[in-house]
Amino acid sequence: MKIYIDILLGIILIGYTLILNTLSSTKVAFSSSIGFLGICLILYHFLKIKLKDNKYFIFAHKSMKPILYVGIACFIILQIIIVSYPKKNNKPTDYILVLGAGLRNGTELTLSLKDRLDTTLDYIHSYNSNSYIVVSGGQGSDEDMPEALAMANYLIANSIPKDKIIIEDKSVDTFENFKFSKVKIEEHSNKPIADSSVKIITTDFHAFRSNILAKRTGYVDINLYTTETIPYLIPVFYSRESIAIVKSFLFDN
Repeated sequence: MKIYIDILLGIILIGYTLILNTLSSTKVAFSSSIGFLGICLILYHFLKIKLKDNKYFIFAHKSMKPILYVGIACFIILQIIIVSYPKKNNKPTDYILVLGAGLRNGTELTLSLKDRLDTTLDYIHSYNSNSYIVVSGGQGSDEDMPEALAMANYLIANSIPKDKIIIEDKSVDTFENFKFSKVKIEEHSNKPIADSSVKIITTDFHAFRSNILAKRTGYVDINLYTTETIPYLIPVFYSRESIAIVKSFLFDN
């Protein structure tokens, strides 16, 4: 059974990719990478049988094992951190920062983005929050309007006063969400970002990295109030987040 573990895992990954694309109304980011990994595992299974006596293949196989084990260990550690990181804090703050999550068909909220806005509304109504709401997200190449404008329109349609909403519509990734929103908050409050309390609303898997990037861009008094990932999307989103954390550590400065 052990010799078939790679081909079995490959079939599982390909099957999961097909399920993702069947259940989701839009293409799920990173799903193609999972499917590609599944194909590679199946090809590797047959390749190792064909080259089992090749000395170069044997050497490469033995050399890669320690790297693979270290990678798996690091992945597991990151997953434990992502899953266990605190995600629900009801403490009142001066500002609520809602991170963008893309639009579909040019102007429609993605399910993830709608969940974040609904969570914002739920928090405000549940805890009588009088916070200013910063909606953060620029316009992608496949979008007809900035995410922040679509977010603001949704909140206004759900009884949030327009003068309680601050629009940041230039950012293209999470790091810029915090960087550009910081400027908006400082302009609005007339004080440094370190002197304002900010609640970050995002999706649960995104909590740990959001905290890292917020601190890196100067936020001090922050906490999180997150949405929950749709169950069938947990494997792909949580796996992708591990890679995003490494990328943020290395390049988001």
